[in-house]
Amino acid sequence: MECHQLVEKITSRIKIGYSRTLSYAGRLQIITAILFCLYNFWEAVFILPRSVLKEVDKQWRDYLWGNKEDGRKIALVSWDKVCVPKKYGGLNIKNCAKWNMASVGKLIWQLTMKQVTLWIRWVHGLCMKDSEDFWSHTPPQDSSWYWRKSNSLKAEMTHWYHNGRYWLTPNGKYSVSSSYQALLNNVQRWKEADLVWSSLLFPRNMFLLWLASRKRLLTKERLGRLQIQIDSTMCELCYDLKEETQRHLFYECGWTTELRDKLETWSGIKIEGKEVLQSIRWIKRRH
Repeated sequence: MECHQLVEKITSRIKIGYSRTLSYAGRLQIITAILFCLYNFWEAVFILPRSVLKEVDKQWRDYLWGNKEDGRKIALVSWDKVCVPKKYGGLNIKNCAKWNMASVGKLIWQLTMKQVTLWIRWVHGLCMKDSEDFWSHTPPQDSSWYWRKSNSLKAEMTHWYHNGRYWLTPNGKYSVSSSYQALLNNVQRWKEADLVWSSLLFPRNMFLLWLASRKRLLTKERLGRLQIQIDSTMCELCYDLKEETQRHLFYECGWTTELRDKLETWSGIKIEGKEVLQSIRWIKRRH
């Protein structure tokens, strides 16, 4: 199977003119709504080679953060943190290897539950002639790569079953999403997620608020720490000659302070917090 056709299809979508001029939020929508659908069509039935999975991850990562012909732009947040659901602090981009395993797990569930399908009948008639139990089955050395690979994944999936029953869902029916979440190793729920990803905000604002809450905005101070050459690290919004840090931009800058004072006077509400995350928590307590 020529799996690299998948990479070519994804690359062709990324190179479309309009998709390269979008903001971070726009690119995120392209990845989750279009590029993932291309990938999901393949991985739902095939165990993809590791080289293909890594290349798809790379294509998505480079596209999200920006990739020029003369080199990649800065990845503002590590890919492992991006590839978790929004309610856990990520961007809900799927980790290709883990989502592929969770999807193939449905075929394993069908084997375990002895579902009546053509594929299950074929497997029992050709690959498991002398074995009824998939979990104790050992594939012959001359079996296909796909069958040997399917059996090698059993170790990752055994804890999804108890006494032969899939226990990640109440009714015992297989769920790709539940299996994927189990592969994320018990990530902690992000309490501020519902405020950051509020439907009252524009997608661009939500993405910037997510970056700010993670202290990953590309300020001049951060550019300097990354040893990227810039003319000055001083803030250009005020005349205080202070370094442009995230804290300065949101709470110390004269321009921001004046704007906040006018907003407090108009609303009659004193805005608390000296950091973005503190302010978000203060808003949540008020609601």
